[in-house]
Amino acid sequence: MGKPQSWESCDEDIRRFVLKLVERLRKELDDRLEGVYLHGSLATGSYYRPKSDFDMIVVADGKLEAGLAESVGIAIAEEAETRPTVGNVELSVITADTARQVPKAMPYEVHYSTNWHEKIMNREVDYDGERTDPDLLSHLTYVAKRGICLYGKPIREVFSTVEWLHFMESVLDDFTWIVEDDHIVETPFYGVLNICRVLQLTSEDGENVYSKDEGGEWGLSHLPEQFHPIIRQALDMYRSSEPVSEEQRRRGGKEWDEAALHAFRDYAKFIMDRKGRH
Repeated sequence: MGKPQSWESCDEDIRRFVLKLVERLRKELDDRLEGVYLHGSLATGSYYRPKSDFDMIVVADGKLEAGLAESVGIAIAEEAETRPTVGNVELSVITADTARQVPKAMPYEVHYSTNWHEKIMNREVDYDGERTDPDLLSHLTYVAKRGICLYGKPIREVFSTVEWLHFMESVLDDFTWIVEDDHIVETPFYGVLNICRVLQLTSEDGENVYSKDEGGEWGLSHLPEQFHPIIRQALDMYRSSEPVSEEQRRRGGKEWDEAALHAFRDYAKFIMDRKGRH
């Protein structure tokens, strides 16, 4: 079983990679860079080396001209190629005004993830015009509540609070995708643990946010025992120290009981329909 890592105690090569990426962003954006902020598993202390990504929000002073946005995107992609893990960088650049105002339709200047890598490197991304990402509402909530400032101004000086209703709408959009079709079979440990996390969020009133790890533990304590084996498998897979390839990452390189996955998916849909949240 792998040991969860946090930013304060992560492997030295992980720390070097993240700080090198921050330095590259400083070089590209110069005095336009207001801050770089870590969120997700490495910030919440539930980073598992074989599976987890590096989740970051970058805040810039003003909108980026298309040429600068492309240069920043390529710089991120080049640095991502040097990462010491299979898990990749998931990063968005937003303006300081967006961070302060938090509009429901969240615009971004640059986005990088595995799915964007080739398009960025081949210069196929159109950086003119406005692009929005509903997932940013969730990301900014995690930055505000459990994020870490890697460079720049403190979080409380940069980010306004996302309205909880809007955060939950973003979370439920992801839940809807997970329980549609056979997505839970395609990405089983991600799907199972995120379902647990959503059920946890909708059962509480504290406006707290949780990691997938914490969601899975909550599921074992609060959900029917018949689903415990599939939740345990998802947690064990997520926490495993066994290396996986990019192709194996979505299913952990293991076999899954598809009937059990479907049963858990259908249970979650039933619960959320009963709550009127899906």
